[in-house]
Amino acid sequence: MKKLLLLIPVAIMLNSCSQVDGANPSQNKALNSVSGKKEKEQSGFMQQSLDNWVKEDWTPRVEKDETIKKKNEDDSRNFTMQEYVDKIAIYNKEQNSTLEESHTQKVNSMPIIGKK
Repeated sequence: MKKLLLLIPVAIMLNSCSQVDGANPSQNKALNSVSGKKEKEQSGFMQQSLDNWVKEDWTPRVEKDETIKKKNEDDSRNFTMQEYVDKIAIYNKEQNSTLEESHTQKVNSMPIIGKK
């Protein structure tokens, strides 16, 4: 009980300190100038590559499927992992149209991962 009574004022004090302008480390200009933390103007190479792939490859292939179009019409729906898995299946079906293009056969032939 003593610990609980001690913990409550400490929690209130720490919470109130984080609410004060300049006390939060991300808002502390002096700390940011010493630590060298600066906001980047641009995203990095990997993020740009991922954004380009999503915009140019993923979205056009997935969004032309009729079932996905019907699901996307309802804005009030909740996101489910199954919806993402369905999009992956659609993308993979169109992307890997032949067995030679995919690495499925190579992965399945590996000793521990595959079937052999």
